[in-house]
Amino acid sequence: MKLSAKNYKFFAVYFMMFFTEALSYCLLIAFLTSLGYSATERSIFFVCDAIFGMIVQVIFGYLCDRYLTIKRYYYIGMIIYGAAAFFLYRTTQMNFWLHTILVMNLGALMRTTNGLIDSLTLETSEECRSNYGIIRAFGSVGWAVGAPFAAKVVELFGYKNLGVAYVVSALILIAITFKVDDVRKKTAKNSVTFADIRNLISDKGYFIVVTMLLLFFIVDSMQNYSIPDKILFLGGSETDVGNYWALAAMIELPLFLYGGKLVERFGAMKVTAFAGLFYIIKYVLYGLASVVGHMFLVGLFQSVTYPLLIVSSKILVNEHTPEHVKTSGLQLALSVYGGGSALISPMLNGLLEDSIGISNTMMVIAVLAIIPTLFSVYMIVKKAED
Repeated sequence: MKLSAKNYKFFAVYFMMFFTEALSYCLLIAFLTSLGYSATERSIFFVCDAIFGMIVQVIFGYLCDRYLTIKRYYYIGMIIYGAAAFFLYRTTQMNFWLHTILVMNLGALMRTTNGLIDSLTLETSEECRSNYGIIRAFGSVGWAVGAPFAAKVVELFGYKNLGVAYVVSALILIAITFKVDDVRKKTAKNSVTFADIRNLISDKGYFIVVTMLLLFFIVDSMQNYSIPDKILFLGGSETDVGNYWALAAMIELPLFLYGGKLVERFGAMKVTAFAGLFYIIKYVLYGLASVVGHMFLVGLFQSVTYPLLIVSSKILVNEHTPEHVKTSGLQLALSVYGGGSALISPMLNGLLEDSIGISNTMMVIAVLAIIPTLFSVYMIVKKAED
């Protein structure tokens, strides 16, 4: 398969973007824990992060469609994101309100800039859209390299210098993104209004897809909080956490590469339902894990769950969004299922951990995973009957 230069540019962008995100995020739970924050206190940080992120994503998506540019707002987002990451890891004494503001900005702008790059990829050309899974695979490689690198920085230089490492990495990412052309939107300047966004929300197909994805992403994002806690509970270290995320990112590669073909053959909804079944099994096994090594073995299920959910979700949203509001449609969807899951998951995880313990929490997550899986099966059956 011959690929154009555009694809190779996005390979570099995604690798560096996820490498950079790994530096800022993969040890965030461990960092906050090391400062003495409880699971419930940490959940407050992430709830504020999610609420703020939902607002920011909708605003940025609207501005991109209204003023026919993505990269301008991507750069603005990266500046705010970089400042938040730098000052967060430099603040190594407990300061609840300051950490709330910094975590809120870091998480919100990370998801927003990530979503803008996804929009840039999907809207650049049909070729890039068809090869999204392959392009996204380079993000997994970047995370796989960045997660252990972050752990090594902390091990050698402490958390204070993790923010410095992030800023250097972010500057490299911005320089690479300069090489990528901005999208050429087809609508006339300033033609998109908030009425278009209201019409999008009221579209039945779009609403159903986003609601289903919200349930799936609540289940998926619970692992961001429960897995580091379970590893640390079993006696693991920050290095173990970093290595776990590196392994998870590497084993995602095959289905990021070929997940698009599975979607073409079976349909995005069937692929999503299949991923849901493995989420149920995965969380049951996480709950049963009794040593750190078990966590790494169960982590192999990540090769199926996350890449299939990511590839199918972007395709489902793109298929149900009108051409003139593509960026708004994706950003709005991300704000709901990405921001919504980021709002609910840490709060739910914190309350469950503090009340029933980490292992029982993972069993509860497995039960929760049944709901969106059954919902996706229902949608498949309903479509077959129509």
